Amino acid sequence: MSIFDFKDYRAFLKSEIKSRPHKGRGELSRISDHLGVNSTMLSQVMSGLKEFSLEQAKRVCDYLALPKLETDYFLILVQLERAGTHDLKDYFREKREEMKKSSLEISKRIRTDRSLTDLERSVFYSSGLYSAIHIFTSLESGKTLEQVVEKFNIPRSRVQEILRFLLEAGLVSSNNGIFIPTVQSTHIEKGSPFLVKHHSNWRVAAIQKSESLSSEEMMFTANISISKKDFEKIREQLVTAIQEISQIVKDSPSEEIANLNIDWFWI
Repeated sequence: MSIFDFKDYRAFLKSEIKSRPHKGRGELSRISDHLGVNSTMLSQVMSGLKEFSLEQAKRVCDYLALPKLETDYFLILVQLERAGTHDLKDYFREKREEMKKSSLEISKRIRTDRSLTDLERSVFYSSGLYSAIHIFTSLESGKTLEQVVEKFNIPRSRVQEILRFLLEAGLVSSNNGIFIPTVQSTHIEKGSPFLVKHHSNWRVAAIQKSESLSSEEMMFTANISISKKDFEKIREQLVTAIQEISQIVKDSPSEEIANLNIDWFWI
């Protein structure tokens, strides 16, 4: 489960520890060592008799290797439990809910290497070819102009135009006619006027691909009835999955290029 599914830091820690190898056996002892406290003190925290200090809470986040946004959320949960007045508790409850909503913005959950200027975005997202060719240059040790032409079966002049733009935007570099990416990923934040164009480019590509889908590939479409609460729960699971997929992609050897479209909306 994502940390944003929890309203109590102890419940999150127990879940996190249980998810570790051997169901977290010995994990409390290792956390105690990392914090520089005895295991009795940590047991008292976990049972609700004591609270973490903010310094200890931050070290717990470091031990768990939580990203910044998740670290911020964990610290809010700790401050909520430490708050001594109703007004202060209400304040941190509001902060907790604000951060939970903020966590659903994908751009805050995945790492991007570079933000394009609006002028660059107007070109880059005008056609799916720009991002496809950019990703294609990451395969093996880079790609030549002729290899790009052969892969996408488009005029040489068009490939030259796209590669020239990628070079000028700093998204690729060229060495002896071989193009390699200098930036691995880009992302459009929610609300950008270029987001609709980006989505439409690749959904059109998906529709075209559906006519020649292989057994290794998959597409899934379903209309369902669901509660508002469960709708939000699935949305959070999808955002978490995208975050995990982004990490897998980051560490994966570049052998082929692929596209992922995920849609989740009310009808």
